[in-house]
Amino acid sequence: MISLAVIWLLQDLAQVLSMGVLLVPDFFLLTVAYGIVSGPLGKERISLWIWLAFAGGILWDFRWAVTPGISGLVNSLSVFAVYTAWAGTPVSGRGVWLFALLAGMAHLFSGMAHYITWAAASQAAVRMFFVQQLLGIPALAVACAVYLLRLNGSNV
Repeated sequence: MISLAVIWLLQDLAQVLSMGVLLVPDFFLLTVAYGIVSGPLGKERISLWIWLAFAGGILWDFRWAVTPGISGLVNSLSVFAVYTAWAGTPVSGRGVWLFALLAGMAHLFSGMAHYITWAAASQAAVRMFFVQQLLGIPALAVACAVYLLRLNGSNV
């Protein structure tokens, strides 16, 4: 859980340093998605991850958002969708490609929700959204590499 807090703080620091230039990828959400798929699918463990996603989103909203609660809602819905799809997939189908698809969709959903809730849509906002999504690809690749390295101990 300490590593999750560090990821959130690093994402926040990156957003501070890139203010007005770009939106940073949602490293926190990708980390929570990894946490969902990398362990047992027990109800207590999964609900803890969903609550952590919600809490991280609420903190992000208090720090950055115009609409408090939207990131908490988006994060919780995203990781719940990751869990539902992962748990509903036969064990033989669970792998890095499914993880990449689910985590990538969660990142895209999060970015779209934040873009929609912005007060003024503009060409700069669209550009920042696309840059955020493109920068999310290397972050997703790192998450997939970590998943592959820990494949023997994961829920596959």
